[in-house]
Amino acid sequence: MDIQVVISTICVMGIMIAIGSFFALKVPVTKEVKYVLILLILNVAVPAVILNGIFSVEMTGETLSLAAMVFGISLVYHIGALGLVYIFAKLFRFKSIFALKMTILGALGNTGFIGIPLAATIFGAPGGFLAAIFDAGLSVTVYTVVIYLLQAEGRFHIRQLKAVINIPVMAIIFGILAAVTGFEPPQMIIQLTTMLAGLAAPMAMLYVGMLLPPLLKKKENVFFPELWFPLSFRLLILPLIVMLIFSLVSFDGWIANLIVLQAAMPTAMVVAVLFSRYTAEEDTAVVAIFGSTLLSLATIPLISYLML
Repeated sequence: MDIQVVISTICVMGIMIAIGSFFALKVPVTKEVKYVLILLILNVAVPAVILNGIFSVEMTGETLSLAAMVFGISLVYHIGALGLVYIFAKLFRFKSIFALKMTILGALGNTGFIGIPLAATIFGAPGGFLAAIFDAGLSVTVYTVVIYLLQAEGRFHIRQLKAVINIPVMAIIFGILAAVTGFEPPQMIIQLTTMLAGLAAPMAMLYVGMLLPPLLKKKENVFFPELWFPLSFRLLILPLIVMLIFSLVSFDGWIANLIVLQAAMPTAMVVAVLFSRYTAEEDTAVVAIFGSTLLSLATIPLISYLML
């Protein structure tokens, strides 16, 4: 992995975040504006990244086996991360409900909203495809284990799985089926997905930047003293543990690097949605998301350097 490419990409991300913040200072960022941006990113740009990756990769039996392996690693990683962070949250004597919230903030990374566009930029179209597979593992974990933990009644409902079937996941399924059956999309479709895929990273970074000014304008102090805990696990401890495990089992190469980088992503955007629905602390999630995203501009190049 070329560290210069990583640093350059992260610097560009930082500039786009700054542009988003400047825009938010000039124009009120309403719920409607944020809603439209999220819809465009998750339902248009990210699926385009996935399809562009699939159309650019020769879908052989080896590629499918690789995708299945990445998906399995993702499930093991996310469930293991939840368990490990929760153990440490209890060791630091956080109260049970607060410990659970810190666990979710520290264990779940933004592997879709930021991870897929970043992987596509650094590793090319195949990287975007495998990053989408890794993110699918996060989605399964979120809409089963995490929601089960957050629900007051502590019961699992089969209807929770409906959220797993979203447009990015449908793009993965459609793309793989098209590749396996030998379907060749028209050149116009390939050109369209390529152009739309280029929107994913800029729009995601602009959106993150737009969150800062409204957050700082709030009169009450939204920052909390335990913020160091989820940020430490999310940005440093978990990716370092993944690196250690990979070194012990001699798993290396660009796919190993991609998975480590996905483990180093900032706190997942979906956590804010979960906290808004199942708790009364949406601001806690927003602070962790934005704080971890800003810090990741420094920690992602650090993790990349350690992988050399």
